Amino acid sequence: MKKLSTPLLLSFFFTLFTAMTLRAQQAEIAGKVVDSQGEPMANVSIYLLTVRTEAIIKTAVSDAEGLYSIKNAPNGEFVVQASSVGYETFKSATIQVAGRKIAMSDIVLTPQAQTIGNVTVEGRVPLVQQRDGKLILNVENSPLAAGNNALEVVQRAPGVSVDKDENLQLMGQQGVNVTIDGRQTFMSGEQLATFLKAMNGDQIKSVEVSTQRSAKDDAEGAVGTINIVLKKNRMEGFNGTFLASAAHGQHFRGNSSLNLNYKKNNTTVFGSYGYTHNERQFDLDLARIIPSEEIGDRYFDQRSSLIETNKTHNYKFGIEQKTSERNTMLLQFSGDNDEESSANNSLTDIGPRKGMADSVLTSTSINRAPFNRYSLNFNNELKLDSTGGKVVLDLDWSAFRNNSDINYEYRTADPQGNLLYDPEFERSRMPVNIDIYVGRLDVTKGLGKGTLEAGIKYSNVKSDNDLQFEHIVGGEWQDYEGRPNHFVYTEQIAAGYVDYSRAFGKLSAKAGLRAEHTVSDGNSITLSKRVKRNYLNWFPSVNLSYTIDENNILSLSYAKKISRPNYRFLNPFAYYIDKFTYMLGNPYLNPQYTDGFTLNYTLYKMFNITLGTDITNDAMVESMGQDEIKGESWVTRENLATNVTSYLNINAPVQIGKIWTMNNNLTTIYMHFKGPIAGEYADLGSVFFQGRSTNNFKFGRGLSAELSVNYNSPFLYNIYKIHSRWGADVGLNYNFKDQRSSLKLAGTDIFRTQRNNVSTDFGQFNSDIRQYNDNRTIRLTYTFKFGNLKQQTRRNSDDSEEKSRAL
Repeated sequence: MKKLSTPLLLSFFFTLFTAMTLRAQQAEIAGKVVDSQGEPMANVSIYLLTVRTEAIIKTAVSDAEGLYSIKNAPNGEFVVQASSVGYETFKSATIQVAGRKIAMSDIVLTPQAQTIGNVTVEGRVPLVQQRDGKLILNVENSPLAAGNNALEVVQRAPGVSVDKDENLQLMGQQGVNVTIDGRQTFMSGEQLATFLKAMNGDQIKSVEVSTQRSAKDDAEGAVGTINIVLKKNRMEGFNGTFLASAAHGQHFRGNSSLNLNYKKNNTTVFGSYGYTHNERQFDLDLARIIPSEEIGDRYFDQRSSLIETNKTHNYKFGIEQKTSERNTMLLQFSGDNDEESSANNSLTDIGPRKGMADSVLTSTSINRAPFNRYSLNFNNELKLDSTGGKVVLDLDWSAFRNNSDINYEYRTADPQGNLLYDPEFERSRMPVNIDIYVGRLDVTKGLGKGTLEAGIKYSNVKSDNDLQFEHIVGGEWQDYEGRPNHFVYTEQIAAGYVDYSRAFGKLSAKAGLRAEHTVSDGNSITLSKRVKRNYLNWFPSVNLSYTIDENNILSLSYAKKISRPNYRFLNPFAYYIDKFTYMLGNPYLNPQYTDGFTLNYTLYKMFNITLGTDITNDAMVESMGQDEIKGESWVTRENLATNVTSYLNINAPVQIGKIWTMNNNLTTIYMHFKGPIAGEYADLGSVFFQGRSTNNFKFGRGLSAELSVNYNSPFLYNIYKIHSRWGADVGLNYNFKDQRSSLKLAGTDIFRTQRNNVSTDFGQFNSDIRQYNDNRTIRLTYTFKFGNLKQQTRRNSDDSEEKSRAL
């Protein structure tokens, strides 16, 4: 790890050295921006660039009078560039800066030339931005996002990664609260992965990553929040977008979508439909040893191949009505219907040691798992005044319907292929019905010299899982004793909060307190086990931000957070993956509580450095168990005493010449687990590194390219050793002259190196997992925009931020 940390430390010290060096200069460059009629222009982006490479040194924005000022400019030769959406980019002649104030001539911006009547004018948005304590990944025009699903897009965001089970992680940690447009998804784990894989990545405008929390936000999420922001069409009249995409990895994948929008005066009607057909292959090699003094050690060497097919329909439609100058109403309905099927074939050699098998198990499982999600949302925003005061009412209903049917067949033979006993046939059926009702009311109002935010929220959730398990005995299907289980979980959370923020010169502060009262009931009807909980928690939060100058900002924040168990983790039943492996729920699993501290430094509004520590008590971690007689092993969740995670994240954009823009995100993490786990006592720590470099190339008016390279070093997560992995993706994008059509070609994991390899050597647990999830693909995507595409003045969108724990 010493070698891995050296570049990171050099980057960190170089950034600080550059900051201190440039701050020592006192030169100022000032001027004014006007249009072709001589009228002042506000909100124009001003850049101070180096002459040869055009690297961005300083930035500024023109005010209401068109005036701008670039302070503390270093000595040397530079050019000043000004850009605004819909106008030609202006670039000055070379200027010489030598520690004195320079008064620039007025910058005159002229409208961008239009070759056809209706053209969409797009401004260049940085790939990664820092705003309001969030790192924002802008993927709207990325060729690597085109045609890919939402899970593949989200994992490219700064500090985000995906583990071997496709669970999203932030700064190397689980317990991430995932929201869409600020609203909860109500899912995590397998359900969330299925949902995101069914979502078209072209619907995503940006991905917001935050490790901070205010009292307005739900306390759920031990490490932070990933918010997926969807595209919003604000054009006048009728318009839409059609997309068709085809890809091939080990199997074919394809998707298409149609988005329609009609806006007239104060009414907007919108709708979308998408269809996805994905076929993927998952290859798994699993070797494990189960020690036994009674019958001797047993070695299991398993080789599996699973082919999964998803046929997904997703749709959304709604209406937004501005009923007055101050009031806007929104009603929308969305749904997903996913027909998932899979066939898993595996061969397991069983014997006293590797290479010496006394029996061979051939396993086949056929799974059909339709997954349906429906959501209805009503939102009303009333503006109280012109200073930002408002009242927002948000009501949500969501329903999830899942009905998984699995048929198992096991044949055990000797090494010569002779059956040792009759084939075994089993089958299971597990309908899962989840209904969620959520209502919240938020008020924002100026108070004194600051802003007061207050609100209330209520959620009601019911999850009903009814597992049925049978096997053939004497030629007839019979209940498999001990395996069927009916589990009903209900939960109500009532919450209230108050937040107050105020600026004191260069210092701004925001402090708040949130209370959440939880009443839950986990009832295993089959096992006659019932666990009820009734508890009240207080969650303080505070954020201090100090603006040294316009290009140097420091912020320090603290927040207490909670992560409640996934409903499925509470269900005390055994969910069998194959004959010798299953997942076991734990009805006594408690929530975990986290104290999170974050120090953030922003340099030149571009470079972002975050140092954080999360201290988690009663940490929920994955644990293992095994039966030395039956040879079975299982995975469950337990509460560990303490988990401490510290991280340093650096996000550094770089402009290299006129065509090359690079964004580098580097994260170093130290994670320490301490407490009883898997029947042993763990006191384990590990340092690891994550890095991603995304490179954009603009070759001309219509052609651009993108190259992304990522690396994860090996590390120890709880009792699991996660091996290193890396990957490279490349994409090309061509915009046709009509500005309505585009063609994108992308290749992902081009070297086939994104493998998820995990091993365990802890106490009596010894296993080795090698897994590849069919990541290498080549994809071609065609996009066509139709209807009226004239630029529409941007208006504020609904900023209701409803967030809830994942299910």
